[in-house]
Amino acid sequence: MQNWDDLRFLVALSKTGTMTAAAKLLGTNTATVSRRIERLSETLGTPAFVKTSEGWHPSPAVKKLIEVAEDFDGNLQSVINERIGDSIDQTVEIGIGAVPVVTSTVLLPGLRQHRSMLDGISVTFSDRVFREGLGDSDLVVMYGQPEHGRIVTRKAGELQFRLYAPAGWTDSGQWAGLLDAHDTYPPMRMGQKRFGCAPKLRVASFSALASLMEITGLPGPLPDIMAQRLDGFTHVPVDEPPFRADFWIMFHETRRNDPAMRRTVAWIMRCFEDAAALQDGRLPVS
Repeated sequence: MQNWDDLRFLVALSKTGTMTAAAKLLGTNTATVSRRIERLSETLGTPAFVKTSEGWHPSPAVKKLIEVAEDFDGNLQSVINERIGDSIDQTVEIGIGAVPVVTSTVLLPGLRQHRSMLDGISVTFSDRVFREGLGDSDLVVMYGQPEHGRIVTRKAGELQFRLYAPAGWTDSGQWAGLLDAHDTYPPMRMGQKRFGCAPKLRVASFSALASLMEITGLPGPLPDIMAQRLDGFTHVPVDEPPFRADFWIMFHETRRNDPAMRRTVAWIMRCFEDAAALQDGRLPVS
């Protein structure tokens, strides 16, 4: 390979799946990404990526190259962050991808009490609704244990979900829930079982669902720590225990010794410890 810089474009497209997102990640334009990938394909004598309905996927010809490039990139970032950690003038950037309910109910409230744990670290939060791997995030907090591979995984904690209703609710047999893409998610199945029908109204996130429930008076599934912050919300009686969802942290194995990554993981764990204490009544609702 004549130009090692092409590997950056290879890794970016592999992470993001689209030319546009890869260009944004690299700070360039889609034409440049396309041209670099075409040049790499010519060098290899076979297409580097295959276009599918879900985006661009690496062909078998470049999978090993991607592994080598990701190892180099991760090890380089760890070394850079270690050096930056000794400086008072530089900031390490960490991108966290998480399902919105974790960001809104666990991580953002954690900034209030434990912000000092992230001194010297600039965090960017992005929504990761489905299991999509790391993508362009440095670290991901996801529902359910990740598949084993070249990643480090650690259980962060859990959130408890139940059916809730606003004050003054009367049972009309109707309820509100998430979009139909989430119908197999256990909190949604709780609603389906309790009311025997699909939701009358649907929204994309639990935060939006809580607002919808307040406006319409309809019941729906919510995490305990979100419902506890809403005036007048009470449990809807059901014949089953609350659903406890496990959430896991994952990041690439080359960042295992990255001091910024270790501090960010420690902060996330502390945030989930607070969430557990709030759910159990050991911390007051703020």
